[in-house]
Amino acid sequence: MNIDRGGIAESAEQIYPPHIIGKGMAQGSHERKLNGFFERKVALVLVDIQNKFAKSSDALEQSTRSRIGYVNEVSEEFRRTGNPVIQVLFDGESYHGEGIENPDDLVDGLAVADTDLVVHKTDMNSFKDSDLEKVVREQGCSGIVIAGMVAHYCVIATYYAAFDHGIVSYILKGGIMSNDEETIACVERITKAVDLDDIRRNVNFSGGAS
Repeated sequence: MNIDRGGIAESAEQIYPPHIIGKGMAQGSHERKLNGFFERKVALVLVDIQNKFAKSSDALEQSTRSRIGYVNEVSEEFRRTGNPVIQVLFDGESYHGEGIENPDDLVDGLAVADTDLVVHKTDMNSFKDSDLEKVVREQGCSGIVIAGMVAHYCVIATYYAAFDHGIVSYILKGGIMSNDEETIACVERITKAVDLDDIRRNVNFSGGAS
């Protein structure tokens, strides 16, 4: 990938260290671009899948409804293979909407299990002043796969903040919600996005972990 800096074209590899961009970006390899995903132990982090966000607009409610089944399918794959699922819940009022019934509740149709771990937060970044890093590390994970809402707010804030905590983050392609479909596509383009097929190839899901 080339970056134009004042008329001088430079590659991303000349500007940013490998741990920021992933060693394989220039090589175009899906595996290497994902920064060791297939060998990395990851947790699924479900961000703010609550009524206060999902019901704040018709568009966001539709976005949630159309993706919740896929999020459940991925969550079940994590649980079935003994990999952690973490529910991140936003405490307090949301500026997205008022008068929503049971605003703090998880959205109808979201599958949960007794084994799911729960982290509470009060900021856009799910790591800020929360136990998320501690919980991720206690599960032996060095990476997270993020699903939930809202794509261009809490989801992407959490995605980038993870790197500041030494945790490699990925977006669940097809598992993030927004009131604008192009915004979702944008977030999935500019991040390291994985789908269920990629997850099933991970050694901790395919039975290849020692």
